[in-house]
Amino acid sequence: MTSVRTFFKTLVAAPILLLASMSPVEATTVRLQTNVGAIDIALYDAAAPRTVANFLAYVNSGKYVNSFVHRSVPDFVIQGGGFAWNDAAVAPVAITTFAPIANEFNVARSNKRGTIAMAKIGGDPNSATSQWFINLADNSSVLNVDNGGYTVFGEVTAGSMAVVDAIARLPRPFVLFNDVFSELPVVGALTNGSAQKSNLVLVSAALAVPNSYQGLWWNANQSGWGMSLTQHGNIIFAAIYTYDAAGQPAWYVIPNCPLVNSACAGDIYRVTGGTSPLVAWNGSAKDVVKAGSGTLSFASTTAGAFDFTLNGVTASKAITLQPLATGTPPPAVEYTDLWWNESESGWGVSLTQQFGIVFAAWYTYDNTGKPVWYVVPNCPVVASGCTGELFQVTGGAPITAAWTGTNPAVSAGSATFTFTSATAGTMRYTLGGTTLSRAIVRQTY
Repeated sequence: MTSVRTFFKTLVAAPILLLASMSPVEATTVRLQTNVGAIDIALYDAAAPRTVANFLAYVNSGKYVNSFVHRSVPDFVIQGGGFAWNDAAVAPVAITTFAPIANEFNVARSNKRGTIAMAKIGGDPNSATSQWFINLADNSSVLNVDNGGYTVFGEVTAGSMAVVDAIARLPRPFVLFNDVFSELPVVGALTNGSAQKSNLVLVSAALAVPNSYQGLWWNANQSGWGMSLTQHGNIIFAAIYTYDAAGQPAWYVIPNCPLVNSACAGDIYRVTGGTSPLVAWNGSAKDVVKAGSGTLSFASTTAGAFDFTLNGVTASKAITLQPLATGTPPPAVEYTDLWWNESESGWGVSLTQQFGIVFAAWYTYDNTGKPVWYVVPNCPVVASGCTGELFQVTGGAPITAAWTGTNPAVSAGSATFTFTSATAGTMRYTLGGTTLSRAIVRQTY
């Protein structure tokens, strides 16, 4: 028997590497949605206004849709924004560009790992148009000097660097469309030695989004309860893992929490009457009841507060983003999201991933239909899946009461997540000596 605090401490022993320290408090975030995963970029709105405005002009005009990463140089950069796939021509075409912009390089915005900058024509410092690149290493000794310096105008978020690194690890077979793409990263196998649309790291959407608050949140002084926040655009789905008055597991959800600036508010629901994961699903007795309301407000992307009224009690909790990183190599796909089985609506599993570690919080029911939750706090990703020990936690206090901290975690079995694609997979688990599996997909909302 151990405590949630014990294995939380184990997981956070190696801190997350910060990409840059100059990110502004209020910044535009752009998401490049690719078939490898989403790349979120925090822009330096105030520090590089001309370059940011230029980049946003391409984003907002839709010119980056169907564009692809056309260059990858190991330990240097990945580059995109220059070409798009044309379905009618069944071929890549150059993106039509706006007028070049004046160089905005400043040594205070250095070309370090994780930063994004604009590409230029050699010998012309003021020639940047649509092409961008992301630094895979500290390239400041070269790119801060060459061609008047390359203008850094933002940084990739820590969670999205796993996607960037996955793209950088893709093979570059050199048998492609033409010499322009001799450094093209390729997904999957080529057809007769030629790359097709399906082989490209394709940008399916490019849009400005609110700051991302997605992840596992907790109060470090109250280890044993927490909440998983899944964010799609400006909508947050919150799953809250806590306890009832008897110290038994209980969970609640805020399924629709629309962000306005840096806060969101929504109704809190309690769900009972679902079936145990040890038997076939039957949702006929499922009962969804409004239990209160809550507001999530964020001072930053790593700190905030949860103010709520639950079961007639009003309270407030300080919350921070829980770090999980261990420094292991990042996986090929980012699995952070809310996963479920579409034909078994009523239970789900929130996966939070940082680098090569997944934390799974599984909300389900016991054999009487009472809500119960389990966690897999340490699920190291290998290839396209992960396996970890499954724990059940009891003895904690409800979030509406003073925290007691007596929350022993008991090993309940194990769980394996195997993914057949970026959006679908299988959750296989052993619970109470019985082994079963469920198909799971990312939940869209």
